Amino acid sequence: MKPRGLMIIHHFRPGSAGGAELQAERLAKQLVQLGHPIQVLTRLTAPGALPEETADGVQIHRVPYLLPYWITRDNADTFQYLVRQRHTYDLLHAHLVFGHAVVAVVAARCLGKKAIVKIACAGEYGDLCLFSKFAGFAAALKVLHQADAVVAISREVERELLQYGFPAHRIVRIPNGVDTDFFRRTQPMPERGKTQFILIGRRHPQKGIDTTLLAAQRLLAQGLGDQFEIRLYGADYAEHDYRALARDLGVVEHVRFFPFERDIRAVYHSAHAFLLPSRGEGMSNSLLEAMALELPVIATPVSGTPDVVDDGVDGVLVPPDAPAALAAAMARVIADPAFAHQLGQRARRKVETQFALPRVAQQYSELYARLCAADA
Repeated sequence: MKPRGLMIIHHFRPGSAGGAELQAERLAKQLVQLGHPIQVLTRLTAPGALPEETADGVQIHRVPYLLPYWITRDNADTFQYLVRQRHTYDLLHAHLVFGHAVVAVVAARCLGKKAIVKIACAGEYGDLCLFSKFAGFAAALKVLHQADAVVAISREVERELLQYGFPAHRIVRIPNGVDTDFFRRTQPMPERGKTQFILIGRRHPQKGIDTTLLAAQRLLAQGLGDQFEIRLYGADYAEHDYRALARDLGVVEHVRFFPFERDIRAVYHSAHAFLLPSRGEGMSNSLLEAMALELPVIATPVSGTPDVVDDGVDGVLVPPDAPAALAAAMARVIADPAFAHQLGQRARRKVETQFALPRVAQQYSELYARLCAADA
């Protein structure tokens, strides 16, 4: 039997589905297909969710108590659960670096198991930057250094881990993955009238929504108002009123706001280009999905994005907080459909060869096997 993994993550289907949660769900399913018995430990939060469920071969355990987020609180229940279930797994796999990851490493050391911690993001919005502000961080960091492997999804995350003192030989770089069979173009590109740009993500300053609106204002000033539309899909925050900003900038007729769309493939199929003007990212699921759907992407070179996009080859990179540069890139996509098509074709080839989910899952499978064979 291949090594048995128990993933630990605060939110999992059918509740909150951010990027890290989607990656965990997709990876768990793929590892099961590779022959690994996989369980997930998460919190029971969504109304109607079952405490125990098997989905796509993954055993999901939803517990009624808080998984540790802080360092000095809510640890006992999770630790006791891991002790009780110790005969059902060989390896603990914590997604994101918060209190639950510390508990996982401690439990693994006590029980003779292996522990993997996956870092989802670096920089100002990253796991370690946020975690470093918690009381008890210095002690927690020493514990995390004892993880058998720490997965860095990008070069930037790897550099940050080294800066935080993680042993280089325990850092493993494995990117996020995308299901290139599911995210495959099945419809032709929409007819060119107005070029349809899409931006998918929560409407928060991290995502560069304001930069996008300022870029739209510049495109209008260049006389391109009848040639583009920007559609934003995501959740609103009361403290960030981007609709008001769109009105103030005079771009409200060229920008449309939508909630998250469940049929996300239909959104990609309806668009001509994809925007990711973020100030911070992990390795964006939406970026990988858009590239798999052959969309030309315009993104900022933050965290994992430059590991995915080669500027001018399979996408366009512009600096964060640079509406003029973003507007210039958008104007080129508007004016040169052949260039945009070429970017999209190369993007598809890139994700097929480097970021396809089966390839990524195979890297995790090999990591599981190597770690568990070390004591065999």
